[in-house]
Amino acid sequence: MSTGSYFDPLWVEKVTLPVKFVGGRWEFFYGGEVPVKDGALGELTMSAGQLSEDKFRHRVTQELEVQILSEDTPLMVALSDRSNGGGRFEPWPEFGMGRAQVPPATTRFVEVRLGPKRELLDDPHRFDRELYRGGLWLRLKGLERSELFGSSVRLPQGFDPPFAYSLNHAYTRLSQRFEQHRISNTGNVYSKVFYQDRDERWYPLDDLRIGVQAQAERRLLHELWGEVERKLGWRPPAPPPDHKR
Repeated sequence: MSTGSYFDPLWVEKVTLPVKFVGGRWEFFYGGEVPVKDGALGELTMSAGQLSEDKFRHRVTQELEVQILSEDTPLMVALSDRSNGGGRFEPWPEFGMGRAQVPPATTRFVEVRLGPKRELLDDPHRFDRELYRGGLWLRLKGLERSELFGSSVRLPQGFDPPFAYSLNHAYTRLSQRFEQHRISNTGNVYSKVFYQDRDERWYPLDDLRIGVQAQAERRLLHELWGEVERKLGWRPPAPPPDHKR
């Protein structure tokens, strides 16, 4: 498999078929062969215990963690600050895919930085500080799930306490200060928090999580999913579009 490819079925109208493995082939549970076209793509869901080969079962269920960003890496958080009459606050980052990726109603970007692991915040006198260096990691479990998790986040000057315990916590605290018009101060950090790639442009964290097709200039994304493929033996599939985002 090439580094730039991954399983990407067309997310169109789908049908769920109950099947049973009989005599070396899959049959419709209620009788007869399943009539599908040559080259059809689909997903097979079953209990992991029904896989007959231990090595294959381990391969498709193994968990993997890959560090993406290191401690002190800057991130930009998109906010809808209305204190300027709806006008845009500067500075405004340069985006690799244009304004289309900026969440609607965004007027301000605030820089935060990845901090140490949360355990170090609870006890700053821990002996070996290197063990608690922070960052952002990608966690995968076979073909089922990919998610980002990180350390603490250093907030801009003037926040007390100066650290948030997670990206979600950081977003909430920033929103409470800059988005006072909102009833709820939560948000989707995958689409509202941006990382800087090697081309010095900014992209949403969701690109790292889903493993989108890497463009030539997006070196960080290319390196990340190249490492994942080397360890797993394939590139995990991108999830279907989530229209709530």
